[in-house]
Amino acid sequence: MAVDKVIWKIVLDFVVLACLAISLLALVLWAEPYQRGYFINDESIRLPFKEQTVSEVVLGVLGFAIMIATTVAVEVMRDKQGKGIGDKFICGTTVPGWLRESYATVGAFTFGAVSQQFICNLGKYVVGRLRPNFYDVCRPVPNTDSVLNEFAYIQNYTCTGSDHSLIRDARLSFPSAHSSFSLYAAVFFICYIQVKVKWRGSKLLRHTLQFAAVLGAWYVGLSRVVEHKHHWSDVAAGFLFGATSAVLTFVYVLKPKNYGLPTSWQTDRDGRTDGRAR
Repeated sequence: MAVDKVIWKIVLDFVVLACLAISLLALVLWAEPYQRGYFINDESIRLPFKEQTVSEVVLGVLGFAIMIATTVAVEVMRDKQGKGIGDKFICGTTVPGWLRESYATVGAFTFGAVSQQFICNLGKYVVGRLRPNFYDVCRPVPNTDSVLNEFAYIQNYTCTGSDHSLIRDARLSFPSAHSSFSLYAAVFFICYIQVKVKWRGSKLLRHTLQFAAVLGAWYVGLSRVVEHKHHWSDVAAGFLFGATSAVLTFVYVLKPKNYGLPTSWQTDRDGRTDGRAR
């Protein structure tokens, strides 16, 4: 019976992730963004089009690869040090503790990543904010006969640009999904190694890795502004949402209380906070 429960939990995990992934894919492929108008004198949407240096695929693959490699390396190391959860028999097969822990961590990370990307992209299609390169991509021609264009705000216009996919993408500025995922991955990585990695060989190595994660996410966000893909406020909103999603996922999905938190996060037997550092 216990084996059946474990198998069903794994199956349900994959079903949930598949449903979320399919929903995100359907949104990106088939949804149409809100057709927002523009102000004639709005200079913020008249910047030239530039090719992006960090694509969605590259960012996603890099984020997941780093998290998976880090998780496996840390859990194998902890297992060899005797700090793991121990092996377990499932369906007559011995499953190493490091593999179970890696599955739980990567699963939680994936769930949070897909969830925050779905919500972030949903916001893009609902808001329909124009990107800084909208004018260059769309090349809008206002309908002079429309009563909707009697004032400075143009609502009825035709895009004369040749690339329809770019025109559609030019309406998806807020919030920045790149910035959201990059900081989500960075904050989750920071929390994970803060809790799991305990090495006395160097006091600064762990914090250097955490700083590098933040630096990478910061670069991704800045590149979106420099390359005229987003307004600065889009990036700021993406950063805020990504960081919040990472903390909520780490605390309430991964549940770090099961992983031996630092002493300063624990309480003594009388319920008082123990402020000592390890």
